[in-house]
Amino acid sequence: MAASVSASSRVASRRHMGSVDAGAAMEKIRAAGLLRTRGLIGGKWVDAYDGKTIEVQNPATGEVLANVACMGNRETADAITSANTTFYTWSKLTASERSKALRKWHDLLMSHKEELALLMTLEQGKPMKEALGEVNYGASFIEFFAEEAKRVYGDIIPPTLADRRLLVLKQPIGVVGAITPWNFPLAMITRKV
Repeated sequence: MAASVSASSRVASRRHMGSVDAGAAMEKIRAAGLLRTRGLIGGKWVDAYDGKTIEVQNPATGEVLANVACMGNRETADAITSANTTFYTWSKLTASERSKALRKWHDLLMSHKEELALLMTLEQGKPMKEALGEVNYGASFIEFFAEEAKRVYGDIIPPTLADRRLLVLKQPIGVVGAITPWNFPLAMITRKV
């Protein structure tokens, strides 16, 4: 009996230490303005229409880190409609303006890499060193395409008929959906975007 009490005390102590660390980390993340528990639709942070939420737990301790909005079909349809409206504004930007927007995103990622890594560590249990690596890796996609945005050239392709000329014009074509895996959330969304 004494051995089991001692073992359960150690587990409780570890959980308590983990929650203290998690609490301090969550405060750092909140202070940086990076913790959002609502969905982004039409440029506004909104709750799920039915008010439902999902618990996000620290896999190491089981502690609830946050309750996030459980977005469903209606919220998704509204987000797609909003994104489609915004698409027309984005598609009218010059290559230089798109490049600057992506560069700003890259710079924001890098300026908050520690907090973003903390968030991934708490949410997934990923070691901090790997989470920092993922932030750098994810930001590298944004940096690359911020530079490439200025070099989106069209092409002329040799035709199969002498009286024809084939021109490739690269331009935005519309809204897309992207599903990211749980184990590389930051790197995969930046890669897909």
